[in-house]
Amino acid sequence: MQEKSKPSYSGEAGAAEGHKRPDPRGIPVENEVVKPQIDIANPKGQDLASILEAASGWKSSKEPLPQRQLKPLELKLRMKKGENEDVPTASENANRNALSHNAAHDREEITDEDLLELTIEQFKEKLQSGRWTCVQLTEAYMERIQKLDGKLNAVLEINPDAVALAKQLDDNFDELGSLPLYGVPILLKDNIDTADRMATAAGSLALQGRRAKQDAFAVAKLRDAGAILLGKVNMTEWANYMSRDMPSGYSSRGGQTHNPYGDYPVGGSSSGSAVAVSANFCLGAIGSETSGSIVNPSAYLSVVGIKPTVGLISRSGVVPLTLTQDTLGPIARTVLDAALILEAMAFGDEADACTLLPQRPISFLPGRDVLPARLKVGVAKPFTDELDEETAAVFEQALIGLKAAGIEIVRDLELPTYNDEWDGTVMRREFKSAIDAFLAAQPEGAVPANLGEVIAFNREHGSECLRYGQHLLEEAEQDGGSLEDEEYLASKERGVRRAGEEGIDLALSQYEVHALAFADSSGADLAARAGYPLVSVPAGYTQSGRPVGLMLSGTAMSDPLLIEIAYRFERATKKRKSPETSLSEATS
Repeated sequence: MQEKSKPSYSGEAGAAEGHKRPDPRGIPVENEVVKPQIDIANPKGQDLASILEAASGWKSSKEPLPQRQLKPLELKLRMKKGENEDVPTASENANRNALSHNAAHDREEITDEDLLELTIEQFKEKLQSGRWTCVQLTEAYMERIQKLDGKLNAVLEINPDAVALAKQLDDNFDELGSLPLYGVPILLKDNIDTADRMATAAGSLALQGRRAKQDAFAVAKLRDAGAILLGKVNMTEWANYMSRDMPSGYSSRGGQTHNPYGDYPVGGSSSGSAVAVSANFCLGAIGSETSGSIVNPSAYLSVVGIKPTVGLISRSGVVPLTLTQDTLGPIARTVLDAALILEAMAFGDEADACTLLPQRPISFLPGRDVLPARLKVGVAKPFTDELDEETAAVFEQALIGLKAAGIEIVRDLELPTYNDEWDGTVMRREFKSAIDAFLAAQPEGAVPANLGEVIAFNREHGSECLRYGQHLLEEAEQDGGSLEDEEYLASKERGVRRAGEEGIDLALSQYEVHALAFADSSGADLAARAGYPLVSVPAGYTQSGRPVGLMLSGTAMSDPLLIEIAYRFERATKKRKSPETSLSEATS
């Protein structure tokens, strides 16, 4: 949930006139698995141009776009490898000479300076040259967290098995070194299940001792790709759906997370994920978004955040907020790193009725030479009218940066739905229904059995749990969670229609642009209600030093397009600056 945001909703999407879109939200209430529209002539997946044409009216060029053949990985890393347990072989394009060169005599010490702005590509080069190991990088990040996180309060716990997992990867370098996220340390938001010795509690003391029996589906995919789960990070308690008075970045379990750039906000509920990435505590992190919770902290922390089309990433094993708007998403320091992590998680999951794709038909990686048309980005007048002077100055420079990247700007778009007011019915009802179902599925006695028991636990431990109250939890409990009455259905239908068909889609079509540009998380509510994607990329800093993000919004399944625009902008501007958090400033 976005900090101090208007409540937002979602549901079944209306189809734009003349096009029948795949519904990225599905009908999770009825447990119907949504299947994408498949091109009969190309049943294994359509290329980017075909999907964009179907989704947003693009006209593709004659040349097909380059498409990677991606195979799901079956690797399951365990703490001990049995004698008869097979280890997957490296991919066909693995550089065997480089992989086998990883010899002990080539090792270099990893300094704290080496971690600053380190990318996945740079790490892989170090590994393949034999200069670094997975254990070295994992321990280096752990040391940096230990020295600096006392100031920032972003990391809740370090995975006690992280070094052992890194050693296992090092021991199997020749076989596993070509995995896409081989040895990449990743931090996870506290609402994402991991089947290990770490807790998953959504920031709540009511769930603080909870240990999941199974990895979240997306976590299992990260393990398959070779990632090291480094630890869990703080978040706004219950994804910022506990109290309107609660500041973003605060939880009863973890306290208040701070911005390494200074006395500035930390944004939406994935604040710990964004702070950890910005402070160079990991190569990437996973957040979750219902309305602005990835893109908002990404903007305030000068990092890249991708909120994908709802349905591209499974929510199985994630403590829920809503049934129709929730999604996981990556946060990293570069667009390419974020896209790499997104690719590792974006697989269909039969256990999540909202999953859009049974298999991924396209690559999310940027750097495409061929696109269906010249890229055009629109700027909505209602948005620019409300900008403060400092943010407006940074945003204007960002538009100049888009032009420098070869992207055409169309100004003064009308977007009447931008200022719509919403009643909160969908979020209240879906939270009550979703959290009751989630808690009921836990082992008996392990955690409160339902939302009512969570509220009661908080009251019994008021001095620890109710610093900012819990009136949003109480309102959801009182409303009852019905997903069948006319009030809920009408609010859901209106939200999706106004945000999608009469909002984002209408603006894209009417002004013939491919994306909309905003600053920070303005406009995130529209994308949230429609289930549409967002990408935030560092745009610069105000005169007072606050980071500002350029946020790109598009229609369903336009994720690769938004990533490409962000990538071109990033390469043309290079706006991100590492925060001036040094070892000398650390607190214990």
